Amino acid sequence: MIFRLKSNFSVFKSSGKSVVKKTGPGLLNRHDIFVKLNQPPMKNTKYITTKEVARLMGVPLVTVSRWAHQGKIPCKLNHHGYIFNRSKIISWAKSHQFHIQETEGTIAGERKQAGVGLREAIERGGVFYDLEGNDIYSVLENAVNLIELPVDTDKERLLNELINREEIASTGIGNGVAIPHPRRPFNLSLQVPVMPVFFLKKNIDFNSVDGKPVFVIFLIFSPTTKIHLEILARLSFCLRDKKFMSLIRGQVEQDSLLKTISHIESELENTEKHGI
Repeated sequence: MIFRLKSNFSVFKSSGKSVVKKTGPGLLNRHDIFVKLNQPPMKNTKYITTKEVARLMGVPLVTVSRWAHQGKIPCKLNHHGYIFNRSKIISWAKSHQFHIQETEGTIAGERKQAGVGLREAIERGGVFYDLEGNDIYSVLENAVNLIELPVDTDKERLLNELINREEIASTGIGNGVAIPHPRRPFNLSLQVPVMPVFFLKKNIDFNSVDGKPVFVIFLIFSPTTKIHLEILARLSFCLRDKKFMSLIRGQVEQDSLLKTISHIESELENTEKHGI
């Protein structure tokens, strides 16, 4: 490979060094002959941290960490942890339909967006008990028919979207829990997320990852992908809490469920605030 310096010199890469060879009249000194290439190129690359990516994209800190571990987001790993090329992150985010917060703001979770909390989403969707159904289709059909949706909602199309998602991969995440949702935001004219919760009358096979039958489903309807991920992260955090799991196994009343969720969400926001 040849790099042109001047009209009468060329640089040839050889064994990790650049050898400058004369190609025209003129003399070379010893410093000119060998040029080390072990210094990094001069670039204006700006690297940002996991916290800064979360702030930039408006998603939870834990979501960025998960993407990095799974190799889903452009990043590098150094002795301090993951770092991110800011320009590449912006390109990646825009290609995945995320809104970029170009100005400084708070990390998602430090100051929760109005109406995006898990408790509020469940309050809007409601908690239902003894949902009938013998299989995935009948359970989801009965669930869609029970929830309050805008009058012009095509419930049959919504049901098909939910079933199509299950055909791709089960939303049964294990421990008797399923989180059905459309593959992409369904046009329900929503400004905030809605999450109806259904306790099933009898457990059903949901093709869950652990093979266990499902006893409760959390339906997620969100206006954007970003908000969907926010709500999903909050629900996932709750599902790792032993007290929360004990409550839903006992089909707890709605007031107790919401109170527990409020407490757990406060813990999550405190964790994200301190970068734990």
